[in-house]
Amino acid sequence: MTLDEQAEDTNSVTVDPRLRPFDLPVLVAETAARDGWQAAKSVIESHWDAFASAAPKHLLAALKALPGEAFVNMPSLSVAANYLQHVVIDGEPRRFFHDGRLTPNPDREASANLDTLILLTGKAAGDRTAGRVEEGRRTVLEAKAVLDRIKPAERGEFVGSLPHLRFQWGRTFDAANAPDAIGEYEEAYDLARLTGQPVIARRAAGHIAWVHADRGRLNEADLWLARAQAEPATNGRYDVILLLTSALLRNDRQDPTAQIELGRALGLPLGEQWAAALWVSAMLAHGGPGVSSVDARLESDLERHPETQLAGADARYIKAARARLARMRPRLRNDVTLIPTGTALDPLLEASLAYFEGRFSDALASSEEARNLTAAPRVEAPALLVASASHHQLGHYPTAADSFRAANTIIQYQRMFSAYAVVPARTLTALAEQAGEPIYGTAPTTAHDRALPKLTNRERQILGLLASGLSVQQIAAELFISPNTVSSAMRTLYRKLGVNSCAAAVQWAKQTEITF
Repeated sequence: MTLDEQAEDTNSVTVDPRLRPFDLPVLVAETAARDGWQAAKSVIESHWDAFASAAPKHLLAALKALPGEAFVNMPSLSVAANYLQHVVIDGEPRRFFHDGRLTPNPDREASANLDTLILLTGKAAGDRTAGRVEEGRRTVLEAKAVLDRIKPAERGEFVGSLPHLRFQWGRTFDAANAPDAIGEYEEAYDLARLTGQPVIARRAAGHIAWVHADRGRLNEADLWLARAQAEPATNGRYDVILLLTSALLRNDRQDPTAQIELGRALGLPLGEQWAAALWVSAMLAHGGPGVSSVDARLESDLERHPETQLAGADARYIKAARARLARMRPRLRNDVTLIPTGTALDPLLEASLAYFEGRFSDALASSEEARNLTAAPRVEAPALLVASASHHQLGHYPTAADSFRAANTIIQYQRMFSAYAVVPARTLTALAEQAGEPIYGTAPTTAHDRALPKLTNRERQILGLLASGLSVQQIAAELFISPNTVSSAMRTLYRKLGVNSCAAAVQWAKQTEITF
């Protein structure tokens, strides 16, 4: 048998990662001793996709079975070993360089190009997991420029590596809130399908589904989630993003099984999805115990990931989670300054806050700013609803009806019923009646409807008198108590309502239609 025939015979051997994973290191060592390190590396290459998810410890052992000259001639092997080391030790790739794909390359020039791509991709992933998302994004652009300089004929030598590389490029763009993420994920998915790599195809499709769901493009998210689920399931570690996407979609459609999907996700190592998981958890939290539980998790996670060091998508998720928790229970975090994210989330949250504080003109300006920054349905629909409610309060009834119809069109098309919760349910009903439009899904409830604070009789009396326009001195005379007692009760009242002024307290009472 010739050397080529021996190598071909070796490559035809397939080790089952679930039944006999320990056979792979033995096969690699035997192949290296008989045919050299390149043939042994080819064995690892042919098993990578299956072993990386099902048996990473044995895949790492197979890498270590390669002779030292392999790592000298191909530095990217060290990158792959680094990644697997973190997976094996931590159970999740908190810090890694590249979940590498090792492809045999007889052409040394092509091999050098592949090494360059892997090392640049590794640097970008390391920057991403360390929170340096903008630096990681620039490194990916450098890697893409290297790929563009490689001739198409030469790319064929390492086509098996490209799905993994492009998936990591998509992850880095995604973490940086860059618009190119979906394009890279789609390239990774198509190439993975072409080269028979179902693990990376499932992961890429899952992340595409998540990006669409995150932006509120729920119909596209449905399609990509189905494509991801059509690929063979892995050991679960890579399925966190699929479960979070499913939970988010079900919550948007008011499906109570959303909590089940979230629970399944939280039972797996979250890895880089920790902030996204907090946001989805906050979206699904209802009632005091649920909100307190998510708030405690947020505090715990921020001890490991300081908020001042967050950037990109993680910063956006944490800010959205904070805002959601504060709306559910106003006493939570009313002294915390929300860090700007540089995205449409900032003016959208400002619009909502301004509306509930009775600053309707400010709410209109901020909602328009949010819509100018993005047309994503998850921003546009609630921004239009806040604008509609603000116009309604200002007496601009025809404009309020137009804004509601525009929002309702988006909500109906995407079936994103969760968007209704941005305004109080009674206000929503009034807007729908005025616009002659239905409210889709089940009757919505909002944070203010679900979590009205418990006020004492005295606090209700004071709030009612404030709404009547009386001063502190007049309220004191009316209730036969001292002005200091009224002022103290007002401070407690403001804290319960999550406001900081008399006008905001009165407006809050009007919006929630609280009885005095």
